[in-house]
Amino acid sequence: MPLSPALQTPKLRPMHVTRLFPVALTLILIFSGCASDKAYEDTAENEYKHAKHLINQGNYSQASMDLDKYASRHPYSRFAIRAELLRIFAAYKGGEFILSETLAQRFIDRHPRHPNVDYAKYMLAMSHYREHSDAENDPTQTMLAIDAFRTLLKDHPDSSYAKDGQRYLQKLHNLLAEHELTVGKFYFDNKRYVAAVNRFQGIIEKYRTTPAIEETLYYLAAAYARLEQPENAHQSAILLQHNYPGSSWSKKASKFR
Repeated sequence: MPLSPALQTPKLRPMHVTRLFPVALTLILIFSGCASDKAYEDTAENEYKHAKHLINQGNYSQASMDLDKYASRHPYSRFAIRAELLRIFAAYKGGEFILSETLAQRFIDRHPRHPNVDYAKYMLAMSHYREHSDAENDPTQTMLAIDAFRTLLKDHPDSSYAKDGQRYLQKLHNLLAEHELTVGKFYFDNKRYVAAVNRFQGIIEKYRTTPAIEETLYYLAAAYARLEQPENAHQSAILLQHNYPGSSWSKKASKFR
């Protein structure tokens, strides 16, 4: 029995086949593309999660190396920028401060308007902070850290990192004041009193909120006394005793009044 016309497969003329073939091919490409995109994103996500796992385990060096290759493997993934930020953190936690500084600056240059650029600026400042030396040595990294924290606070005053940045900025000012005081005392001990006075005055002008001010005022008074400028020595001693009446340096400065 012949099939009902409604159930029979119609015979297609060559023209119909020609019209249907591109449509079918397009659908195949669309669906294969979707599958490929999903596999790409799944792989990118899994590698990103693995890097986070390594960091949680304290394996910062391996995480940093894995994330170094991440950008070339998954440049268009939605995790690509997150991976950049994560690598900054991994390098920093691994004690590779020059690397974290470099990566943070690179992120700032590439993504100046990214919502998390404040984090990169904070990590740049912290990397410089970790590289700074004590008060007796070269203050270059201290100055770079101060500039970086100032930039963070100026550009992102409402950032969640601003409060922490302000705290570290004060520490750096304290350290820089100590450095200047060390240099000033070196001049004083070597009887270069004019150079010593200039250093001490600079500390008072720039770092008046630091603990070094008390000792600085004492040595300023002493330097003026050695220069036979009793009035200036007297004024410095009064300023010290007025602002820090309970200080041991105030008691020592009594001889200049």
